[in-house]
Amino acid sequence: MAGPVTDLSINLLATGLGAAMAHSAQRARTKIRKQATRKRIGDFFGRAGEKILVVHSSIYDEPERAYNYPATDTRSARILAQFFEESNLREGLDFTIVPDRGVVSESLLRENNVVALCGPARNSCYRRLVSTPSSMRYDMAENPNPGGRGNLLRDNLRNTRIYSSRQEAAERGVAEDSHFDYGLVASLPNLRNPSKRLVLLAGIHGSGTVAAAQFVANSENLGLLSHRQQAGVICEVLHVKYLEEDPETPIDVRLA
Repeated sequence: MAGPVTDLSINLLATGLGAAMAHSAQRARTKIRKQATRKRIGDFFGRAGEKILVVHSSIYDEPERAYNYPATDTRSARILAQFFEESNLREGLDFTIVPDRGVVSESLLRENNVVALCGPARNSCYRRLVSTPSSMRYDMAENPNPGGRGNLLRDNLRNTRIYSSRQEAAERGVAEDSHFDYGLVASLPNLRNPSKRLVLLAGIHGSGTVAAAQFVANSENLGLLSHRQQAGVICEVLHVKYLEEDPETPIDVRLA
């Protein structure tokens, strides 16, 4: 007949084994999740083992005679960096963040998977990489009108332009009762080297760029985007709400 000491030992052993098994199962689930995330990163940003070049915009300040980096661009770049690092990608080895003015050599755009942050109005690498008419459903271009500024977003399927609330107010006289932007999220073969990926994360304004970076820095969202791929191309638009007093911070983001 087992005594109280023996019963206690058995209970402690069972508890210890249960905790060890739970810990082991948790580690296995974490490993599986990380593997799934790495695969999704590879599908969207470029194959595992290939370097990712994240390019954000820079603006030359004439009075200061110095380059400034838009806050929304640097914020978006750090969002991606944190996501990559959490997936065991190493900055400087697996991915690098650079301003567009630092990309002088065409070979950098040809030999790497490239992420262009911000639209063509500010990011010169976006303009260099997407200089031909696009076959994507959505595309973004610099405002060609005399005196025009900013980015223009188009839905090529419907042959219509998509306006942010600021653009509607400025160009159409629509009262800006609600505040919203749009963000382009695209992944496609790099025209300079189809074996590499070109990723476009660009808002009409800065809030759309931040929202695009936040959206793809999520494994489940990358999985959702992969199911929408057509002929190797992913191209979606996000509807982004923000507060009037803080136009750089998205408060609600969803696929348009």
